[in-house]
Amino acid sequence: MTHSSRLTRRSVIKGGLGLALATTALTTLGLPMAARAAGKKVIIGAFTDGGLTPFKQKIIPQAKEAGFDVEFLEDEYGVTLEKWFADAQSGAGQYDLYLLDDPWVPQFGAANVLEDLGAGGIDGSDKDWIGSMIDMGYWPPQQGPRVKGFEDAKPTLICVPFVGDLQTLTYRNDVFTGGAPKTWDEVIAKGKEGVAAGTIKYPVVFRGVSGNPIVTSWYPIFLSFGGSFFDDKWNPIFNSAEGKASADFFVGTMKQNAPSGVVEFDSDQEGAAILGGEAGVIIQYSGNALKADDPAQTKVAGKLDFGVVPKQEKAIAQMGIFIAGVPKSAPNKANAIEFLKWYTSAETQAKLSEAGSIPVKRSAFGVAKPGNRLIPVALQQLDAGALPRPRTPDWAKVEELLGIELNKALQAGSGGGAALDTAAKQVKDYLTTAGYY
Repeated sequence: MTHSSRLTRRSVIKGGLGLALATTALTTLGLPMAARAAGKKVIIGAFTDGGLTPFKQKIIPQAKEAGFDVEFLEDEYGVTLEKWFADAQSGAGQYDLYLLDDPWVPQFGAANVLEDLGAGGIDGSDKDWIGSMIDMGYWPPQQGPRVKGFEDAKPTLICVPFVGDLQTLTYRNDVFTGGAPKTWDEVIAKGKEGVAAGTIKYPVVFRGVSGNPIVTSWYPIFLSFGGSFFDDKWNPIFNSAEGKASADFFVGTMKQNAPSGVVEFDSDQEGAAILGGEAGVIIQYSGNALKADDPAQTKVAGKLDFGVVPKQEKAIAQMGIFIAGVPKSAPNKANAIEFLKWYTSAETQAKLSEAGSIPVKRSAFGVAKPGNRLIPVALQQLDAGALPRPRTPDWAKVEELLGIELNKALQAGSGGGAALDTAAKQVKDYLTTAGYY
């Protein structure tokens, strides 16, 4: 879900310190931060994604009934990170809430541009949260390695999960007639049988475009082979034996069983292949998965089912939740925090689940009539295993470097392991320059 960014850790920390000093100065002078509780106006900034459709169509009207005047502003994914970061750093105050992609939280956290939501009365210790999701709202992380400058800082809740998006498997039930394939070997073997029978054209489809798309598609393969990305000192270890085996499988076996143009596939082409009936399986986020039962958007309605991602050693998916933060420059800050309390309540989360979106509170997965068949499978995936991307403000750059090398290997159809060696050296050099060691 993330795209490359020219922003660096050094620049965000520098900017954050500046803004922190500015905020401190305002407080010292006794000047209140901008906040208007009257009217319950809330301006939400979001990037365009099908995963937010149930929220837009069914939850915003309910929010208005609850007294909130919601203004929902959307932009294309590729422009939102820098646009919002500039808004937050400049204090322009154009938004009350940012619906961030979760890998962006460290960048905003390091820059100190988001409100402390715990201080605003949101309880991060509520046991009803999906634990792995609420953990992603803290900066610095409560667990795992921390980047320099934040080793001893107290974790602060600067974001709360908004939509519990994560990767799951979508498969053709007329090819995998015994249920979801459990392993990658089964994906390929059964998929080939489906091709031979003329049911599908390709066993699998994925995104191959350089950068975020190819890394996002490779990541669950990498995790399923038992790979880890960094050690506890931020040394790259993704080029381990497990990592190399996953990359070789990805650029070799998977490419051989995917459409010929997969090197240039992004989510549009990937979605068209599975919704158009050409491919046997796909690992995807909820945006396209929610279209699986809509005859207006798929040629194979009734033939697409959901399952936990296949495993080699484990069945681990990548998490990619929508997560909400309130900028310190928000014009209606009090309203925004009140809205988040309403939205993340067990009652509203149950309504979100009934609307067909993946909730962020465990109780909401248990509603009598979830609005989409994907929701109980998403809980199965969470319990099987789902991991966020590494919690560093420099993830976008790391992903860019890795994505370039993976794409080169995919074009060649071999050399995945060597691509990881090259990328690991580049990442190490970059992080050295950025002061990680």
